[in-house]
Amino acid sequence: MWTFSLYLEAVAILPQLLLLQRTGNIDNLTGQYVFLLGAYRALYILNWIYRYFTEEHYVHWITWISGLIQTFLYADFFYCYFQSWKNNVKLQLPA
Repeated sequence: MWTFSLYLEAVAILPQLLLLQRTGNIDNLTGQYVFLLGAYRALYILNWIYRYFTEEHYVHWITWISGLIQTFLYADFFYCYFQSWKNNVKLQLPA
């Protein structure tokens, strides 16, 4: 059951990202919310790296793989988010 919840968490953001991509209308609060969800996962990966080098026998392949998949799914959104922030334009995902 725990493994299933990890896999489900990894792909749970897909409906939100697809909806944002199809509508093309991303308000500020929604964009920041999705960005912070992805930032949370990216910080989790930094925690895993730290624990891998500081704790003995810290290997959790299932957790690492599902976390990497989830972060990979956020990668395109991160790119679009930073481009819109850098250029000071409204956030729009490519269709």
